[in-house]
Amino acid sequence: MEYQESFLGMWIYFSSNKMSVTNLVLKEHPLYQWQESILSFLNNCNEKNQTLLMSFTSGTTGNPKRIFMKKKFMYESAKRTVNFLNLKKRGTRGLLCLSPDSIASKMFLIRAMIFQWDIYCIPPSSTPLENIEESFDIVSMVPMQVFSSLNHLDKIRVILIGGSSVSVELEERLQKISTICYATYGMTETLGHIALKKINGLNKTPYFQSFEDVYLSIDKRNCLGIYNMGTFIQTNDMVHLISDHKFNWIGRFDNIINSGGIKMLPELIEKEIYPFIPSHRRFLISSIPDKILGEKIVLIIEGSFFSVQIPQYVFLGEKKFYKPKAIFFVKNFIENSFGKLKRKEIKNLVIKNLLVN
Repeated sequence: MEYQESFLGMWIYFSSNKMSVTNLVLKEHPLYQWQESILSFLNNCNEKNQTLLMSFTSGTTGNPKRIFMKKKFMYESAKRTVNFLNLKKRGTRGLLCLSPDSIASKMFLIRAMIFQWDIYCIPPSSTPLENIEESFDIVSMVPMQVFSSLNHLDKIRVILIGGSSVSVELEERLQKISTICYATYGMTETLGHIALKKINGLNKTPYFQSFEDVYLSIDKRNCLGIYNMGTFIQTNDMVHLISDHKFNWIGRFDNIINSGGIKMLPELIEKEIYPFIPSHRRFLISSIPDKILGEKIVLIIEGSFFSVQIPQYVFLGEKKFYKPKAIFFVKNFIENSFGKLKRKEIKNLVIKNLLVN
C-alpha cells in the first residue's frame, strides 16, 4: 500500500486479483479517520458475519436509529442498480465523494467490490469536481454538489443524485448536460435507492420507477408504502401513485402546514416561487404561530437581506393561500450530515429570534 503526505484522494482498485489501495495517509493525518471509515467498512464486508452495521437511519420513517442489514440483501440491492445502469464491466471507474457514513457511500462501495470497479475516493465537499482532472463512469452526489459542479460534469458519464429532492431549477440546468442524470429515491431502511427517475436526455421520465422486485402502495394519507426484499416499510412521503412501480413525489406529510384550516405542503409552494429567488440563495417555506390562523405561512431565505419581488399572479385562485405573510433571513441554514435541511430547527430558530426581538 502506498502512503503519501500531500493528499488529493485515495484509489481503491477492485479490478486487480487482490484489492489494492494507493495514496493512503498516515495516522497523524487529519483525513486518517475518513480513510479508516472506508477501509474498515470494506474489511467488515469481507468477514464471515452475515450482517453489517449501516450506521444511523436518516429519520425518514421515524427517529434516527442504529440499523443492521443482512449482507445478502445489500448485495442484491447493489446488483440490481448495476444491472439497471449496465455498469457490470470490470474496471468501471467510480468517484466516491460522499460521507463514508452514509448509506449511499456504503452501497457504492459494495457495488464496486462486487463488480470489480476501480474507485477514486475523495473527502466530501460541496465542490467535489473542482480539482478532478480524470473522467469517471459513475458518481453519486447530493443536489448541492451537482449544482456546484455543473461546469465540470463532462468528466462524468452517469450521476445518481440523492439525499434530498432535485429542485426545478437544477433539473432545468441538467437538460443542457450530456451526462446521464438520475434522481434517486430511497433510505437506509431500503438499502439506498429503490426507485430511479431519469431527469435529462433521451427517455427522461416525469416519474420515479421502482425496480421490478419492489412493489409500492399508499395509505389513507397518500403516503408511500414500500415492499422490498420481504419487508414492508411505511413512509411519510406523500406521493401520486401511478402504478405498482411508478410514482411522483409530492412532499412530506410531517411538513404539512395548517393555516386557518387550510392544509398546505411547503414543497408545493416552493415550486411556485423558486423562479423569483436568486439561484445561489437557499430558501424554504415554513410557518410561525399566529393567534388567528394558528400557523401562518412564512418564507425563510438563507443569507443576508435583499428585496424579494414575487408577482401577485403567482397567488391567484386556489393558490391565494400560498402567499407568505412574512419573509425572514437566516445567516446559515441548519442541515444534517446527508445535506438535508432541518426544517423544524430552522423554523424554531426564526421563532426564537422573534421572541428575543
